[in-house]
Amino acid sequence: MAILFAIAFVLSFSWAISLRRALLHTKKERILGEFVLRQERLDVGRDFVANASHELRTPITIIKGFLETLQDMPEISQDLFDQIISKMLNSCQRMESLVKSLLLLADLENSPKGGFQECDLVEIVDELSYSLISLHQEATIETYFKDDQIIVWANLDLMELAIRNLLENAVKYARGPARIIIRLEKRENECKIRIRDEGMGIPEKDVPHLFDRFYTVDKTHSRRLGGAGLGLSIVKKIVENHRGSISVTSKHQEWTEFLLTFPCGEELKTVDTYTTFAAPQAVN
Repeated sequence: MAILFAIAFVLSFSWAISLRRALLHTKKERILGEFVLRQERLDVGRDFVANASHELRTPITIIKGFLETLQDMPEISQDLFDQIISKMLNSCQRMESLVKSLLLLADLENSPKGGFQECDLVEIVDELSYSLISLHQEATIETYFKDDQIIVWANLDLMELAIRNLLENAVKYARGPARIIIRLEKRENECKIRIRDEGMGIPEKDVPHLFDRFYTVDKTHSRRLGGAGLGLSIVKKIVENHRGSISVTSKHQEWTEFLLTFPCGEELKTVDTYTTFAAPQAVN
């Protein structure tokens, strides 16, 4: 009996030691995981600040250079003066657009709940298409859908902003007069928006990074159009805030298609809600 008791004691003691080691190992792994996650967030924050600083530094440097030119050359021709003022205004507009985009990203990540409502995707797409054509009369938009209404639970301003941004990009990066094809699909618990253009396309190596902040496929072309590489990051964040998903497929120099998927039907009002933003504009 004493032998059995001793064996049981040894086994229980060994089990206790093993359990303690396992718990310590698990705790170490958890602490290490939290440290790695915290470090990754810090790295992302540093990269974000560095990129934002770089994007702001460029127009500031341009403005500073022109102001020094005006200071050193008080008597210049009216034509040269007008050119300098125009370039300075463009730089100011670029800074203003960048700051608005940065503030919008911060709002999307930290905003309180509220502001969602039932929205008709068919109506949204129709209104945005009409608005785009009125601004770019050379463009053509073809819209295909089977349902007269496709209702989603959404923040109307942000939903319009996300779709408008994709349509504006299709026009900006077209090789000629833009041709855009939009397809709306409704299923039992989800709806899809496909936005396809026949523009420049995206190189395969750039596709995985397309939604990264400050990432641009053609930096020269983007800067000429006033873009800073934040537009698609904002679109992705808006879609995710609606519990949706976004993906892109492309063939370089031929076409690009964005696919947005949102819950609808019985899943309609299970989406978390976020605050309404005042009159957001398309961003780059």
